[in-house]
Amino acid sequence: EKGGYTEVAVIPEPLVRKAFLGLPVPAPHDDLSDVERIRKTLGAAVWTAPPVLRSLPAVLRDAGFRATAAVWDHGAAGEELLAVEAGDTRGRAYGVAFDIGTTSVVGYLIDLFTGREIARASRLNGQQPWGADVISRATHALESPHGSEELQAAVIGTLNQILADCCVGVDRGEVYYVTVVGNSLMHHLALGITPATITASPYVAVSRDPLQVRATDLGIALPNAWVYFLPLIGAYVGADTLAVIMATGLDESDEIVLAVDIGTNGEMALGSRERILACSAPAGPAFEGAEIRQGMRAAAGAIDRVRIQQDVRVWTIGDIAPRGICGSGLIDALDQMVRHGIVDPGGRLLPRPRLEGNVPPNVLERVVGRDHTWEFILSWEPRIAVTQDDVRQLQLAKGTILCGVRILMDELGIDASQISAVALAGAFGNYIDKRSALGIGMLPTTIPMERIQGVGNAAGQGSRMALLSRSIRRRAEVLARKVGYFELSKHPSFEDLFVESLAFPHLRF
Repeated sequence: EKGGYTEVAVIPEPLVRKAFLGLPVPAPHDDLSDVERIRKTLGAAVWTAPPVLRSLPAVLRDAGFRATAAVWDHGAAGEELLAVEAGDTRGRAYGVAFDIGTTSVVGYLIDLFTGREIARASRLNGQQPWGADVISRATHALESPHGSEELQAAVIGTLNQILADCCVGVDRGEVYYVTVVGNSLMHHLALGITPATITASPYVAVSRDPLQVRATDLGIALPNAWVYFLPLIGAYVGADTLAVIMATGLDESDEIVLAVDIGTNGEMALGSRERILACSAPAGPAFEGAEIRQGMRAAAGAIDRVRIQQDVRVWTIGDIAPRGICGSGLIDALDQMVRHGIVDPGGRLLPRPRLEGNVPPNVLERVVGRDHTWEFILSWEPRIAVTQDDVRQLQLAKGTILCGVRILMDELGIDASQISAVALAGAFGNYIDKRSALGIGMLPTTIPMERIQGVGNAAGQGSRMALLSRSIRRRAEVLARKVGYFELSKHPSFEDLFVESLAFPHLRF
């Protein structure tokens, strides 16, 4: 991963095992059933579901009774025969770890026996047509006659597209296990569960339990796989945050660590092995370039870095002409505008007359507009600008995150100096300039910059960890009930802290 983050090494402890079966061929004096024949050879009380039974006779006979059994461990419930495959396929067993984000869905195809990544792919969440944020989608689910079904079909369709992208040269029948993390609403919608209880007071999930279902029951195009949804922490802190906590090792740390997953929802966790608190800060999609006039996703042509000196210099992804501006570029631009006094601490983009004599002439020329419609030009050709409304959108997003961090610190009874490390998770967390994040006051400005690290898609990494190891899966189940879930709005000083958190720091170069 970019950003100096070392992936957690996981020793594979798979839930599936494979055994080669050189079975005696049925004969007049040997009238064991096909399943009994397999059981006798495996030496285990394996049970079998009807889909396997339907294909079993042809597979065994076509293969001359030389075949491989894939067996799933259900713990106390015993073992299940997932598949019988012709020939010796003992070396092949795959799983897919998914991270269902509100905006993007990522899937990793993994070798369950070695832990090696075979492929990865990401797609925009197919629920996008019903809104950029979870509330818009929940509203559709509740108010449209078939809303929940449409949203479930859309996200399952996205998972199937990712499987098609990843499973090139891999037999889908040899994919036996899928793990899924996502926020609480994505979890409910993927399972076809109503979001009604999450979106209305007192805001509770229908279920926070880990859930295991057959892929075929959800419409996921894997004939032999079990799908495991990691448990939720609370109504607005889901399995994605649980995965981030595990991937960053927060639950095993002796020192206090802050993990912030920056996406459409900003989820954060603060603590150590002693105690962890988590909350959700609905930052909105501004950090992902949505609801910004010339905002775009982090793709070729997106301005992703901005510096202001005697003039403005911008960099784009792919080093091509600018097409828009993505989240990391927006934060850079805003940081530079705040440092140069173009945006005041209250978030006002100052009019040109107020800036004369205080900024270089070439920079001053970029402040254009009149009355209350001033904007700042980052690129003249093509013309790309940051508007006052863009500044407000980012101000709300960064204020929400800072407010969440401050409330968690208050609840834990610590100050910023006691935070030993800050992990910025999410695809965005990897590309953000740490100096800019501090410069706009997205994090407490007293945290030293060297303590902040981008850790990439930590939610996806946590999903992969659970996919590979039964011990980590158990760790997730215990941890989900240990983490304290805190509702920001219930804090007595929430409104005051939120307003304070909107201000930009008084920083100069």
